[in-house]
Amino acid sequence: MAMFGLKKSKSSEGSELVLAYLEDAQRVRATVFAVDPKAREIPASLVIVGEERVTVSIQGRVMAEKGEPISLLFYLDGLRLKATGKLQELKTGTLVMELPSSIELAERRKKARARLNQREGATAIALTGLFEGIGLTGNIDNISEGGMCLKVGRAINVKTQGPMHMGPNLLSVGEVFMVIKLNKLPKCPLIEVGGVAAHVASEGNGLSIGITFDSGKESILSPVKSMVTSRSGSLPTTVPLKARRPPQPKAEPAEPSIELAPPRPVQKKEPDPPPAPPSTPAPEPQALAPAPAPTPEVASPQPDFANRGSALYRMKKRTRGVLLAMPEGPDQEALVGFLTADGYGKIRVAATLTELLDQLDEVQLVFVDGGVAELQGLALASLLQQRLEGEATRVVLAATSVDAELVLGAQEVGVAQVLVKPYGLDVEFLQMVEGHLGIG
Repeated sequence: MAMFGLKKSKSSEGSELVLAYLEDAQRVRATVFAVDPKAREIPASLVIVGEERVTVSIQGRVMAEKGEPISLLFYLDGLRLKATGKLQELKTGTLVMELPSSIELAERRKKARARLNQREGATAIALTGLFEGIGLTGNIDNISEGGMCLKVGRAINVKTQGPMHMGPNLLSVGEVFMVIKLNKLPKCPLIEVGGVAAHVASEGNGLSIGITFDSGKESILSPVKSMVTSRSGSLPTTVPLKARRPPQPKAEPAEPSIELAPPRPVQKKEPDPPPAPPSTPAPEPQALAPAPAPTPEVASPQPDFANRGSALYRMKKRTRGVLLAMPEGPDQEALVGFLTADGYGKIRVAATLTELLDQLDEVQLVFVDGGVAELQGLALASLLQQRLEGEATRVVLAATSVDAELVLGAQEVGVAQVLVKPYGLDVEFLQMVEGHLGIG
């Protein structure tokens, strides 16, 4: 199809570097913030990175007008980077900006840091007071002799030992930690220092705390300095060069429904034996040989809702959960009734983002047709894929207009299939649902 052969204009060298970093950040689902003209940071995620514009899903309100500068602040390759472009379009939950012409370092670090893998088991305990205040425990994400970033796993009230809500208002910048214990750092003993909260950021369901260690503790932190030196070099003064990944060849779809995940294998049906010639007499059946079974007739294309498949097959459909992210109306009622009549017992519907996220753990397939009040289409599918990272739950997206940009964006975020609207509620639709649910 012609939409897969669109010729892109050649980008400048600066834009190529921006594209290389943004495409890589989208691929690894890096932490991203959209910064409006008032310097407010809104959690975001990259949906589509194109040659001329960037589409971003945002989880908050951006106060900006068309043509005003919008910055993307993101973390990649152990660096804090910033790219700024002009706002082109702003909708609920989504903004579109021009491709930034340059990218720059936005480091707050004064010294080199080493990133730690969670499998290394490095943890920290940070207390604002010994007998009262707030206590934090979690994994050390990265560290230097001057500070660290703590991914908070639990927050408690030191006095009552009760849990506390891990929101961005739990701590404020400048909060003093009397004791910070660093445990299981590679090639380091148990270390105790003090520190101050440098930044507090909410990331999904978690909390990230940047802590600056007290000055004058160089001797205590010398093992940390040695460990960091062995793992990383000096801080860069400019953005390191990065090349774009070569594009993957895209095959032209043969059908309106675009399958983005490998289809399940279909068992081949053995052909019927050819009939015997009329002039040849039928052979005498041997003793004790069973009579041949009659040839079954071809089934009607319409599903038999009353008795379809084995008992195990029906039980699987009753236990599989399907979540519909689509507005209320006749289409939603028809789809719910169609799936219910076919034997599915766990059909969920969601009208808001909160309802959708609350029910994700109960289903194995999310069908996005339109979306919810706060987020629609590919932007919603991208957010769902981020929340479902590492899970077996699949996301199917239905759209009225399907072009190359939508297909490429769906492939990038991990959508299982793009379905072209209007779609029919028929046997093919049921086979599509069964394939993504693993029913066979």
